[in-house]
Amino acid sequence: MLKTTGIAIVIMVGFVTLGAIPAETQQTVVGQDNSGIDFHMLQAAVSDGGTILLKGTFNLGDTGRVNIIKDVKIMGEADDKGTPKTKVKGGFWSLHSPLPSKSPPEVPGPKITIQNIHFDGALWAPIHLAYCSGATISNNKITNVRPFPPYPIKPRVCYLQTGILCGTYWAQPGSLKMQAKYQPGAFTGELIISDNEIDVENPTPELTLGQGIFVQWTTGVTARIANNTVVNCSRNSIETLDNHLDKDGIGMFTIQDNKIASSKVGVPVPSPRTPNGIMIGWFMDPKGAADPKRNNKYIVMNNSVRVFGQTSMGIFAAASEAVIKNNQIYTEGPESTALLLRIANSFVAENRTEGTGNIGCFIGPLQEMMARGNKLVGNIFSSSKITVADIVFDKGADDNEVIGEGGTVNDQGTGNRITGLKPMNK
Repeated sequence: MLKTTGIAIVIMVGFVTLGAIPAETQQTVVGQDNSGIDFHMLQAAVSDGGTILLKGTFNLGDTGRVNIIKDVKIMGEADDKGTPKTKVKGGFWSLHSPLPSKSPPEVPGPKITIQNIHFDGALWAPIHLAYCSGATISNNKITNVRPFPPYPIKPRVCYLQTGILCGTYWAQPGSLKMQAKYQPGAFTGELIISDNEIDVENPTPELTLGQGIFVQWTTGVTARIANNTVVNCSRNSIETLDNHLDKDGIGMFTIQDNKIASSKVGVPVPSPRTPNGIMIGWFMDPKGAADPKRNNKYIVMNNSVRVFGQTSMGIFAAASEAVIKNNQIYTEGPESTALLLRIANSFVAENRTEGTGNIGCFIGPLQEMMARGNKLVGNIFSSSKITVADIVFDKGADDNEVIGEGGTVNDQGTGNRITGLKPMNK
């Protein structure tokens, strides 16, 4: 069947299986680089669901938003090298799956795939998924994200800018007044964010809460965030916070093989350390880190993290039973820290730091987040110029074990077992 809307062409192909059971609908939609046509055409196709092949350039204007309410695969074209050829320009949360009217939701959210699209010039975020039961976001390119007007975070206001945004926080009406609440069961299933190229450069990094990939307040998600390139981020390049296990104890995040290079200046809220590389664990509700019924497991491995701020953190973790292994971390600021860990019963091994900073690896408790029962093995700090110590155990960081070859330890905890490194104060 051939449909014509103005000069835009939508080709729809229906498939049936034996027994005349209708199957997935496939459409091809050709963009016209015309906001008066493209938004309505793209929304109509997405509302039908199924598989949609996008060709050409789609212009959503300044604030166009395509809402996703059905299972859908939105696929662009790519060239022989895998570079997206299809472009979506503009929009405000350009592709968005809105929260349902009831919480918890009565039915699972849609399953969503977004692939092979160059998003250029979106306001705040080109991809914002708040309600789904599984998502694959892969091989997309994101550029020129426009920071959203000021958002009040004490002690100042700042702009909001994100490449890929998943979870329920920002989709709630009270989010801009910091009145949002965890929405159980809204974002569930398997989440794959892979092979995306994200550049979130902005003209005011000291005023912009820039995030490359942000995942918060999901339920029972099994996530793989891998092989992404995130550059010029003014806050946290990859951030996964306050994600909950489901009632069956399902929930795990694997963050691996990503390449990160921060901006040189970042926004110093909600903490003065900025800009940063990877952040995992709990922030809104620190009690979750010590709650086995809520705390997700994390694996962070094989990432290349380069942060350039005066007070940057390469990897920050606030969780229990995490694995942080074989990451290469470069820091440049005099007060920067490669690994800042609020962790318990975790394994930290074979990470390598380079550049300059005050501490290679800091471990200490914070509020309900403990810092005990961790094992650190084979981490290499010799390529860094560290001014305080390679490893610091803060007060309350107790009963941890360190095995290494060379380096220094400032141990202010109790019961820590140190092999192969030089204690500085005991």
